[in-house]
Amino acid sequence: MTDSTATDASAARRPLRRSPSYPAINLETAIRRARELYARERQHLASVDTIASHWKYKSLNGPAHLTLAALKKYGLIVDDGKGAARRASLTDLAVEILQNPDPRARDEALQRAALSPSIHRELWEKYGNAPPSDANLKWILTRERGFTETGAAEFIPVYKDTVAYAKLDSSVAAPPPRAAQEDLDHDDRDDPGLEDLDPSPRQPPPKPRVSAPGVTPYAIPIFNGRSVVVEGHFPLSEEDWKQFMTVLSAMKPALVDRPNEDRS
Repeated sequence: MTDSTATDASAARRPLRRSPSYPAINLETAIRRARELYARERQHLASVDTIASHWKYKSLNGPAHLTLAALKKYGLIVDDGKGAARRASLTDLAVEILQNPDPRARDEALQRAALSPSIHRELWEKYGNAPPSDANLKWILTRERGFTETGAAEFIPVYKDTVAYAKLDSSVAAPPPRAAQEDLDHDDRDDPGLEDLDPSPRQPPPKPRVSAPGVTPYAIPIFNGRSVVVEGHFPLSEEDWKQFMTVLSAMKPALVDRPNEDRS
């Protein structure tokens, strides 16, 4: 390869349509890229073209864009501006991982980065360190999360490598979603050169949900990649659960769409 390493170049072989967005590279590779950038720029803002050159890319091409996007999803980079005026810098989280002399603090920062992408956080909350088999997980991702077959096949090893590299175990709780993140899909689609990677029209970014103190939201997956969000003070008692299910059943006529023939 002439632009960069084969590991990063594999990011170019991505499905044209994918949902949700996911990092193109695993966390270990992203940390290596962050270390290369830190050696040249520390936390100074630099143009994305300059950053691409630090990574030995000849231009801000598809793989360079996806590498930059992956570091954003892991919370290692923040950026500002668009097009030729776009600049980026390493975050405090990245410097914590690279420079903190306390190994325990570094490990905690690494785990936060591993679970920063929302799809990583979702899978960790659902399965912890005991996920389904690759074949079963691929089926779940394509049926319930809208992944393409190719996208699911590429995502699974990236996710599992990241979990292993961050040394995640069942005691690690997923961090709350970053309000500014929301997967950061829309940010990357504004840049020249990414139109061919995702031809779907850009949608406005979703407004972040803000829950009341002590209230925990849970996204319950349903068909066609959709979900229903339930919020409350959890865990519930057995009596509370029975009452909740009774009220939910009573609300079914207002919540469930009836077939056309039942409306006549």
